[in-house]
Amino acid sequence: MPALIVVGDEDERCIEPGLFLKDAIPASGLMIFPKTGHAVNLEEPDLFNQVVSDFLSCVDGGGWLPRDPRTRQPRPAVA
Repeated sequence: MPALIVVGDEDERCIEPGLFLKDAIPASGLMIFPKTGHAVNLEEPDLFNQVVSDFLSCVDGGGWLPRDPRTRQPRPAVA
């Protein structure tokens, strides 16, 4: 399932969960908005709407595919 994860770089508590979701969902992308907090759609409405529109157009056109698994970094072993 295609997914676009959107976070603001000033919403520090959501950056790590955003990275986790991107890692867990093969057909996902992560957009981090600079100088933006939690309410990305309210703080940067024009940019947010453009990014979402571009994402939906790409999905609708069949261009949003799962990432190549070779691009994933190996996870370090947890002790």
